[in-house]
Amino acid sequence: MAATLLVLASVTFIAMMSPGPDMLMVIKHGSAKERWPVVACIAGICCGVTVHVAFSILGIAVVISTSATLFTILKIAGSAYLIYIGVKSLLSTGGLSLDGTNQSAAKKHSTPFRDGLFCNVLNPKVTMFILAVFTKIIEPSTPVDDKIIYGIFMVFEVFIVWNIFITLVRTKLVLGFMQRFQVAIDRITGVVLIGFGGALALEENI
Repeated sequence: MAATLLVLASVTFIAMMSPGPDMLMVIKHGSAKERWPVVACIAGICCGVTVHVAFSILGIAVVISTSATLFTILKIAGSAYLIYIGVKSLLSTGGLSLDGTNQSAAKKHSTPFRDGLFCNVLNPKVTMFILAVFTKIIEPSTPVDDKIIYGIFMVFEVFIVWNIFITLVRTKLVLGFMQRFQVAIDRITGVVLIGFGGALALEENI
């Protein structure tokens, strides 16, 4: 089991550090003056990973991956949500002021947990990644109890790694920069999220 956990930790870390919607969402909410929005966002991402793990263990992920209709529905839903968040970012009038007292309406009414959850759980690429983990790295014949342990390990790693990542990002210098240029960052974030959403919508089914 130790060898499998090491491989699992490595591939999960590499996947997390590859730029994608989850990373962008963590950075977006990590720019707030307080830390709780990004922690809530990370918690949402972890819940999304938990859903994918459960789907893989129960065999639901296989059904999704082999059904063109279900995969397309998931892909369109994920694409639509990324574009929705992207448009919200483009329309933002600026996040926090330097003293953290003046939030824009868009930022104030955003829901970090929901953003993290939907961004992750509606992403078919995450579905396929975790399905690959549970079919190629973890033997299909592995007992369910062991698979649950591996799944819990993945969720725990996601929570720890994203928290370490955002702690490194939220240094005084970087956080001050992000807050000073919040409007520009929101615009860039919006464009990139819309780009991710568009690319996901146009991607051919696996």
